[in-house]
Amino acid sequence: MSPRRLAALSALALLAAGAGAPAQAEGPLTPYEVRAGDTLYRLAQRYLESPEDWRALARLNRVSDPKRLPIGATLLVPADRVRGVARHATVLYLKGLVVADAPARELQVGDELPEGTALRVHEGAFVGLGLADGSTLHLPARSQLTLERLRQSDGIGGARNTLRLDRGRVDSRVRPQLTGSRFDVRTPLAVTGVRGTSFGVALSEDGARAFSDVIAGRVAVAAGELPQAPVELGAGQGAVTESATQVPRVLPLLPAPALGAAELRVERLPHALALAPLPGAQAYRLQVEEAAAGADGQATARVLFDAVARGAPPPLSGLPDGEYHLRLRAIDAEGLMGGEATARLRVKATPIAPLARSPEANALVGVGRVALRCTEVPGAIAYDLQVSRDPAFQQPFAEARQSGRCAFEVPIAEPGALHWRVASVARRADGALDRGPFSDPSPLTLVPPPSAPAVPEAGEDGQSLHWAGAAGHRYRVQLASDEGFTHILQDLEVDQPSVRLDLQACRPYFVRLRSRSPQGLDSPFSAPRRVGARAGLCSHDGVPVRSPHGVDWDTQPR
Repeated sequence: MSPRRLAALSALALLAAGAGAPAQAEGPLTPYEVRAGDTLYRLAQRYLESPEDWRALARLNRVSDPKRLPIGATLLVPADRVRGVARHATVLYLKGLVVADAPARELQVGDELPEGTALRVHEGAFVGLGLADGSTLHLPARSQLTLERLRQSDGIGGARNTLRLDRGRVDSRVRPQLTGSRFDVRTPLAVTGVRGTSFGVALSEDGARAFSDVIAGRVAVAAGELPQAPVELGAGQGAVTESATQVPRVLPLLPAPALGAAELRVERLPHALALAPLPGAQAYRLQVEEAAAGADGQATARVLFDAVARGAPPPLSGLPDGEYHLRLRAIDAEGLMGGEATARLRVKATPIAPLARSPEANALVGVGRVALRCTEVPGAIAYDLQVSRDPAFQQPFAEARQSGRCAFEVPIAEPGALHWRVASVARRADGALDRGPFSDPSPLTLVPPPSAPAVPEAGEDGQSLHWAGAAGHRYRVQLASDEGFTHILQDLEVDQPSVRLDLQACRPYFVRLRSRSPQGLDSPFSAPRRVGARAGLCSHDGVPVRSPHGVDWDTQPR
């Protein structure tokens, strides 16, 4: 009998043609190869629910003498009558609130769940279960599942696992099964059966449709009331069942989304994946697993993140720094999940990066010693700075580490566009320094400062000065009694290139000017200018001698 034929038998109770002509039977069947010493009496007593079940075996296989069975012949056995040994499922991981009944309790990692246990996964939660045969189950949020049967038989049928999904979804990774083993997921509309594969079964929110999707291997899907008419699905196919009395519709799954790289690096959470739109995708499901090698060399995975979002993949969040395995699938308009894209994922998001404070993004800054300021981060003991002409920071031309405060003074003499970024440095528990990711680059442009204002000219009233100005500029005017400006008498800011000063005749003063551009850049101060009465216009007793136009000021540079 072919493996494909056996799979159909074990999954969906098809009537198989073997040696002889077995009679029609209700329910799933499992094959058994007759060995030396077997009789129907002994088989029923050893493996079935009741010794009297030998009669059902005789009718089903049309055996006239229950004591005489040809060695090597194949008997079909009602799978529902195989006694087996009850096994349990183990909680491998969970997040959030997951409740089991009989008795009602909140689940914890490591809990053992006997057959018959019903599970409810609350909003924002998920749970992973391990079965005795090495298969694993994953239930996302808002799912309800009952472990109807968890049996293991070493003689007939191997493992028999039957799950009933009443709401939500279950993802199964089924280990290759021994001949005669069964793994079924039942919903109110359909039954999905496998012998070793990776597949999912789901129900729509209103329960009106059941979905089956296959990532690897093959499954058989039948409407609940048409077990004799299954459809077979291979990898990349799905089925939609809309009635327990209609054959499921087989559809191709959407292709796997294009992640663009085999390894993704994330330096800030939440993080949105950069993804080209996938035609036909209505939503996306994103999972992140923390993988570890099992004792048998197979990989077992603890899921840390599982979310669905419409339009675009849900943003990654809540992951500590580490190495992970990412899985992404698209969901089509029917509700079927598509092919699976996978990638290695590295998260390094701590210590968090500071935020730039000044200069503001895209500010114009004068060349010279440029002051860069950023926010402090709790727990950080130092900060690293990089300054680059290119936003990718392929060749930073300035790098520095500053302890304590996030503040830097960087000498930059050449004008032009540049970018700067900072990272926090913390001390790990083992004493080693740990630098986190850099902040987003902050752009700015260095420009030469404006020129100092021209030499001021005196007005006719002897109390005012004026000079050549530039559009939009403001001016700072300082008046001092000494050329070194150690004793400043007036310090003014004006919008126009003129000013009126409070001057006394026959007393020397010094004035200097600074220009501020519309972008807030200050020029250097001009050279000091002496202002005061010209020689010969004041008498020996200090009384001013006036010209026809008033006091005549000397505005020559000193």
